[in-house]
Amino acid sequence: MMEVNTYVMGPVQTNTYLLTEGDEVLLIDPDGKAEKLLAVIGNRKLTGILLTHGHFDHIKAVDGLYERFHCPVYLHEEDEFLARDKSAGRLFGITSYISCPTVPLKEGKLETGPFSCEVIFTPGHTPGSVIYVFDDCIFTGDTLFRGSVGRTDLEGGNSRLLKQSLEFFRQFTKDYIIYPGHDATTTLYRELAENYYLQK
Repeated sequence: MMEVNTYVMGPVQTNTYLLTEGDEVLLIDPDGKAEKLLAVIGNRKLTGILLTHGHFDHIKAVDGLYERFHCPVYLHEEDEFLARDKSAGRLFGITSYISCPTVPLKEGKLETGPFSCEVIFTPGHTPGSVIYVFDDCIFTGDTLFRGSVGRTDLEGGNSRLLKQSLEFFRQFTKDYIIYPGHDATTTLYRELAENYYLQK
């Protein structure tokens, strides 16, 4: 059974997720210092890195992890410009961008090592935002939070597209655990019942 561990990383408290199956792991949105995540991974094999979008606060550890494992780094091509922007993060006094190669994401089934999920394109917070749907959980990045949604006033943000993307959450037929890019874990049914942005 897949195990999920959350590490709050970086200057804006980003949720970095470590998924484990046996002696293989998968990382989602690795921010902060790569050394900390390398220590957590230890002797296990990193089979891939999934990025929900290209903002600086979700990618800081990517290059350091890639240097060690040379694993695939999955990112939607619409967010390449954000992830490679060397000026991103300066407002927070940090430098955070990626220079390693990435694998362009496509909608549909994605398999890496023992891990399998569904990729759904959810533009709005950024042009290339995606969510990752596993058997009983969804990693929503900055598309959906507990009680809120991602902002759309940054470069590439689009409130109309975000509203359209939120429609996907009404189509699911079971109560997934929601692992967002920031703040607390929640559940799909809770958000459908209580999140203002899912009531429209």
